[in-house]
Amino acid sequence: MEMEELIDKASTGEALSRSRKQYELAMNGQWESLKRFYKDSDEFEVLGQMTTKNDTVLHVAGLAGRKDVLDFLISLIEDKDALIVENNRGNTPLHEVAASGNLDSAKLLVDYHGALVEISNHLGETPLYRAAAFGHTKLVQYLANQVSGDIERHFRRKDKVSILHMAVLGQHFETALWLVTEYPDLANRREENGLTSLQLLAQMPSAFKNKFRESIWMKLHRHICLRNDDNIDRDPANQNDDLESGFNQPSQSTFSNDDLETGSTRKIGRTTIRWAPICIMGEEMQNQNVLLEFTDLLVRKDYSWGEIETEEVVNTFSLVSKPNNIPQEKEDAETKSTYEYIPLFIATRTGISQIVEKILKFHPQAVEAHDIKHQQNILHMAIKYRRLAIFKIAKKNKFITSRLADVIDNDGNTILHHAADMSYYSVDAKGTYGPAFQLQEELHWMARVQKIIPVNYTMHCNKKGVTADELFSSQHEKLLQSAKVWMKETAQSGSVVAALVATVAYAAVYTVPGGTNQNGLPNLRHSPFFKAFTISNTVSLVFSLTSLGTFLNITRSPFEYKNFHHSLPFKLNLGFLLLFCSLLVSMLTFAATIVLLIHHQKIWTISLIYVVVAILPFSMFGLNHNRFYEVFFKGLKDIKKKLRCCKRTYFRIRMQL
Repeated sequence: MEMEELIDKASTGEALSRSRKQYELAMNGQWESLKRFYKDSDEFEVLGQMTTKNDTVLHVAGLAGRKDVLDFLISLIEDKDALIVENNRGNTPLHEVAASGNLDSAKLLVDYHGALVEISNHLGETPLYRAAAFGHTKLVQYLANQVSGDIERHFRRKDKVSILHMAVLGQHFETALWLVTEYPDLANRREENGLTSLQLLAQMPSAFKNKFRESIWMKLHRHICLRNDDNIDRDPANQNDDLESGFNQPSQSTFSNDDLETGSTRKIGRTTIRWAPICIMGEEMQNQNVLLEFTDLLVRKDYSWGEIETEEVVNTFSLVSKPNNIPQEKEDAETKSTYEYIPLFIATRTGISQIVEKILKFHPQAVEAHDIKHQQNILHMAIKYRRLAIFKIAKKNKFITSRLADVIDNDGNTILHHAADMSYYSVDAKGTYGPAFQLQEELHWMARVQKIIPVNYTMHCNKKGVTADELFSSQHEKLLQSAKVWMKETAQSGSVVAALVATVAYAAVYTVPGGTNQNGLPNLRHSPFFKAFTISNTVSLVFSLTSLGTFLNITRSPFEYKNFHHSLPFKLNLGFLLLFCSLLVSMLTFAATIVLLIHHQKIWTISLIYVVVAILPFSMFGLNHNRFYEVFFKGLKDIKKKLRCCKRTYFRIRMQL
């Protein structure tokens, strides 16, 4: 037996060795040379093994999408049944063409032997299924029309994953839209775990992410990464069985014909690459529109929210408190499998507000749907997983909000308990800058929920005998300690920088550019740049000293929960605002001094260089701390809101007087 295996391995190795030349020509894209090599060959050589996966030259040419090569090779085959040759995965040449998406090649093979459409590989995938998995919509449409028998067998492979599931997994929403439009029954098909396509889609928040709302720094980063992307990642040979990858569009450039490439084609290629970001943005916009249309169709056919059994809620209000039994660690974590949730709750957990909005638009009653196991509604879920956008959607209608807010789940938790619980999400899931701002966000959640929950529910104890406030204190104790340390260290660092800026500004007052005359007056006092120097230096000194006082005030705070809600983050934002302004003005002071000293020499080019160099440190500091800007500008909005409130209060008092 072992001897037979050794003989088989040896014969396989000899066969591969004989096809080494053909393999190198195909892999290097030298198709004309390959055709010349096979010109005088017979059918046996064309059907010979070329790769370790038992691919023939037909498979390789099919995956490359080379219709001309396939046409030439087929002309060498006398028996058309010989075209039904399979590799180790059970793929025929048409399966490989389905992966490439080349419609002309598919038509050539089907016209030569129509039975290729009906053949399944070892996974149970037909060419139609495989084309959908790789998102080739036009090829899917063509192959669907070529199916002569029952098309249902083409919609599911051996593991029961439907053709629509596979298109959704690959995020090929144009293909998925066509499938669900032509075959509506696919919308409610379930795979072996019971997931429908809408439930699967509700677990893909990245597909709904709006890339056009990213910050300028993120767009710049994506653009740089795009330009540096290695083309080998898009090689269809590497993505052959990766059905979830988006890189399944084999192009002619991957298997380029080096004999035909000219200077003009290279120039066009470079121009296309240069404008690639714009093309990709257009494709993303179109894909988003198709995705929303596809979601509409799935949502219209989804009635899972109405299939939930109605049970009488027996959870009652409780004032029995057992503070000594407050859980310190995560208990009773989420044990329910995702596929047991309806699409509305899955989308709420993953934060896909687009799906939630569409479900509530087409099925308004779904807002009161609840999970049987935990007796939780959409409001519980949104608060539990900190989904602010969905929380706002759920509480748009005050009447509906009141019906949802007083529900107590099977663990005795109110929505305020869920706002206090950190067990079901990462604290820094949104990339919040610093633990102090993380704690502030948590306090904001408590404040939001307290506004909509009945007042008496704030004293309610869950089945562990814990009120929401007690749960919040126990769950956030570590975060509070981290916030204290972070706030102190940040304030101390800011105070050091503010003190340095103030020292420089103070020293500059007694160091007059250009010197003084015999009367003690500045020699350059009549220059407009001297006035700019004086004003900017004074402003820098005032801002830095005020910033220093703000940071010192922070270090003397008691650092309790209530201080992190508004006071401390507001002071920190104000301190950094003043510090940034003082740094900017001090750089302008330096620039004014340089121009003041050399402007009479008319060397404006050098002056401009000095000004740019003066602004450069501030710019680099800003680039290196761009993540803080989100919190920084959010703080500015809070300051603006406070000023507006003070203004309204002032006018209200005046009206009363």
